[in-house]
Amino acid sequence: MSNLKYKIKHRKSFIAFLTIIIIISAINIADKIIEPKGHFSPDYEKNDITVILDKASLSQGDYKELFYQTGLGETAIDEILSQSNGKENVLKFQETFFKKSNILCEWIGIITKQESIVNNEKKPMYGFNLAPYKNGYVLITKATHSLGWRHGHAGIVTDAQNGETLEAVILGTSTMLQDINKWRVYPSFIMLKLKDVSGETLAEIAAFAKNNMQDIPYGLTVGLTSKKNPAPQNIKSTQCAHVVWYPLMQFGYDTDYDGSWLVTPKDIANSNLFEIVQIYGVNPKEIWP
Repeated sequence: MSNLKYKIKHRKSFIAFLTIIIIISAINIADKIIEPKGHFSPDYEKNDITVILDKASLSQGDYKELFYQTGLGETAIDEILSQSNGKENVLKFQETFFKKSNILCEWIGIITKQESIVNNEKKPMYGFNLAPYKNGYVLITKATHSLGWRHGHAGIVTDAQNGETLEAVILGTSTMLQDINKWRVYPSFIMLKLKDVSGETLAEIAAFAKNNMQDIPYGLTVGLTSKKNPAPQNIKSTQCAHVVWYPLMQFGYDTDYDGSWLVTPKDIANSNLFEIVQIYGVNPKEIWP
């Protein structure tokens, strides 16, 4: 009887061990499958855009061509071309948009990995320049994934003059102000602004985020165990997309694309309330399918 109990216990231990191995293997396989999806390199030709840039005014077709060639949206194109060296700067964005980058995927948390642009010594490096940005602009990357799920990361510009963003960085930390230049290391990048919204309103949204969303613990279940849209003083935890979504929602802009309990960076990227200011390492045909 004792021998039988030993065999049963041994068999249960073996099954538990085998299950763990299968789960770990499945997660590793899933990670390998999704890692290439963290960056897009143009699969079409690099065209001469100087003729377009020499025009006195641009058509919607011109803006679309420039978007596919540089990753810059209409707002960014207009602002850059208004500068004295605007044409040369747009051409630099085109060079960077088509340039191949070295990408390294590393662990940044217990269950989370992140891709970064690296140099030949595998040290993180800036891979692109940022288009002009203002308070209230939203930043998104696909570069982070956990357990085979590419959830990405999001942040909001709270002080454009000082290059400051507000973010919930990772589980185990609280929301904090960050240097916007960190986003230039990500091999995928999306910059968004609300359509037809004044700079004054965007600044108010940014100020609300900075005043109400700092130093809040990271929470994976925001919206599941509590209301997604409580009063500011009742927010007990948050996550990166919620930090962006919540301030916008307080001003009447619900940027949660699918309206589910959990708002994600993908939801925000697909919201039709935004216009694209800039993309890098992202397919202009499908921003986040």
